[in-house]
Amino acid sequence: MFKVLHFIKRKPHLSHAEFRAHFERSHAAMALRFCGHLFCEYRRNYVDIVFTGGDSRDPASGYGPRAWDWDLISEWILPDEAALHEIYRIMQQPGIDELFRADEDRFIDRTATVTVPCDVADVGTRFNPAGTVFDTPDGIPRWD
Repeated sequence: MFKVLHFIKRKPHLSHAEFRAHFERSHAAMALRFCGHLFCEYRRNYVDIVFTGGDSRDPASGYGPRAWDWDLISEWILPDEAALHEIYRIMQQPGIDELFRADEDRFIDRTATVTVPCDVADVGTRFNPAGTVFDTPDGIPRWD
């Protein structure tokens, strides 16, 4: 499995809600129309606030809600890296390239976009102690 995260910021003339509405109505629809067959999953995580600034266990540390630079963390979950290269090839075709660029120019601050390709290590949803700090005769974790 291969994942690409895109941190995307709206242009200043749009509200977070306007950005989200446009992305769902237009940009996500275009991505699915032209590249949907290559996605295992296509998640859009809309973020308006984050919590940071200290140790969450210490109320006096300053930890709390903060403004966030990006409006969306888009996840492209793909079968492999080759699928990513195929998406890029499709999106650079004449006609499709211009369509995406024109749409992005309407609502995305392209100077703030961050793209993060990830090699996914999935440990699953059930705990397996093998090879972990819990892989001890008594099940008590050891870090040595």
